[in-house]
Parts: sequence; C-alpha cells; structure tokens
Amino acid sequence: MKTAIGILATATILSAASVDIMAGSRGFSMGGGYSAIVDDASAAYWNPAGLGKLKTMTLMNSNWILQDVEGLNLNYFTAAFPVKDLFTISGSWLLTHASLEEGWNDATNAPERTNSANDHQFSLSAGKVLWEKLGIFRTTAIGFTLNRYALDLSDDNEDKGAGLGFDLGTQLGFPAGFNLAFTAKNLGTEIMGVKVDPELRWGLGWTNLFNETHRVSFDVDAALKKNRDYEDIATLTPAEQNIRVFEGLEYGILFKDFEIGLSGGVNTNQYNSRDSHNFAGGLGFKWKSHALQYGFGGATEVEKTLGYSHRVTLSVALGDLIGKGATKTAMNME
Repeated sequence: MKTAIGILATATILSAASVDIMAGSRGFSMGGGYSAIVDDASAAYWNPAGLGKLKTMTLMNSNWILQDVEGLNLNYFTAAFPVKDLFTISGSWLLTHASLEEGWNDATNAPERTNSANDHQFSLSAGKVLWEKLGIFRTTAIGFTLNRYALDLSDDNEDKGAGLGFDLGTQLGFPAGFNLAFTAKNLGTEIMGVKVDPELRWGLGWTNLFNETHRVSFDVDAALKKNRDYEDIATLTPAEQNIRVFEGLEYGILFKDFEIGLSGGVNTNQYNSRDSHNFAGGLGFKWKSHALQYGFGGATEVEKTLGYSHRVTLSVALGDLIGKGATKTAMNME
C-alpha cells in the first residue's frame, strides 16, 4: 500500500504533469500511444487537433480507480460541441481528490483528523480541420487548449493556489490511413508560483478498415520532458529528463449498430528509471450512441509507481440521440 503521506504529494505531482494521467480509457488502454489517431471527445486532453474531426455533440465521463492507493481518486469530464462546419469546441474538468488521515483515536476508533486535497484542471479547447486533400495531405487539423489550475491542499489558505497554461496540437493525414501528430503541453504553465516544464510529443498512427467489418489501428508516440525539480519528488524516484516511447494497438469488429474493441499497449514510466515499464489493455463496447470502455494498467516494478489501476469511461453521442447521426471514427469511443 502507498503511505498516506505520499498521497498529497502525488496529487500535486499529477497536476504538474497532466499528460501522465492519460484521461479516458481508450488512450490509456493503448499505453498512451494515441495522439496521432485520437478523434473523440478525449482529444481535448490528448491532442486538441483531434477535436476537429468530431462531428457529433459528445459527453464523456471517466473515472480512474487506483487499486493500491487509498484515498486518491481522479475523475475526468468533457463535453464537445461542433459549431456547424467551422470547428469543434470542448469544455473539460479534471478533478484529483486525495484524503489524508492523521493519527488514530483508540477511544473513538477513528482517525484524529482527516485532511483533503483537491486539484482542479478546467480546460477550454478548440479544434479545426483546416482543409482536406491539399497536396500529399489528406487532412490538416490544428487545436488549442487553455488550462486553468486550482489547488487546495489543506484547510490552510496558504496551501491554496492557481495557475494557467496552454497546449497546442496538430494532426496531419496522409494516404493509406497514416497520421502524423505533434503536441506541446504545459506551455507557459505556472502553478502556485512553480513553473512546469513543457512536454513535447510526436506521434505516428495508422488506421485501416478491412471489409467494412474489421478495423486495425496502431499509434507510436515519443515524448520529451525535463523535470525541473526532480530531486524534490521523492515519492516516485524520478529521472531528470526522459524520452518516453508509447506504443498502442487496437482491433475492432463492427456490426450494424454495435462495435467491440480490444486494445493493448506499453510505455516507459516518465518518473522512473527505464528498467520499469508500464503495460495496459482494455475492452470497449459501443451500441448506437452509447460507448463503454474499461482499461487496466500496471508496471513491471509496481513499487516505483502508483500501482495497478483501472479506468472506466462512459460516453454518449448526443447527435445520435437527436437524429443527426455521427461520423464513424477510429473506434468512435473514448
């Protein structure tokens, strides 16, 4: 079990390195290899350029359950709204809640005091497909996200703070189903007076549909991030600077109104040595406008990480419900 002392520190770390949370289940299940093929509501988090390919109003909620950490819970909610044929906007809320019990009262058989920490990340995103079929490019999409951070680490006002930052992203589509992506996250980000180093990510993805029934997708991402104050993050044994590689594969089978997707992936852990690797897998179902996906992840050296985790995501395409229909995307579920 993780100690309670490390929970509040973990919450702060997660707020300063949001890309490691891997919001939603599909990208998480693919090991984090997702930036080049993302085209659903979770694009607001992974690569806002992917929002430009979403043509249906979509609501999504995802919960991250940490099997080996008591008192730490993460929820991600996002709503995406296409604006005619111009662009797609999205509003997102990422909540990290941690509880810390101090002391034990034998008389009441209860902790003497319980502290809590709440980390809010509010995001406003927009994505747009600039053009289709320009030279060798089949599609060219760009995106932008503005993040507002609000932290409350205790009942003491001195431990409350806020910050701002933004992300940029692009996706380039090529013939034969190939995509290239580039994202820059945490640009200009400062939280409670502490500057957060940006992360630069490059992605290569491919998606193809066989016989209108079988869909295969893969994505390989490489991310570069420097950890400014890595020596002070004692709980996760970080490295000063890392180049991470994320690899994900997904297979989907399509029926008339029903889809099933199976995914898996691996990646190195950004805050550990390269001797530890993360693995993940997931199973997703989509019926008409509703999609449900489950993901599971762990690491080869669990003691250096937050342990095993589960991810459950539910999404609803409102366009289907009101009769507008939805375009078919890679799996069209988060």
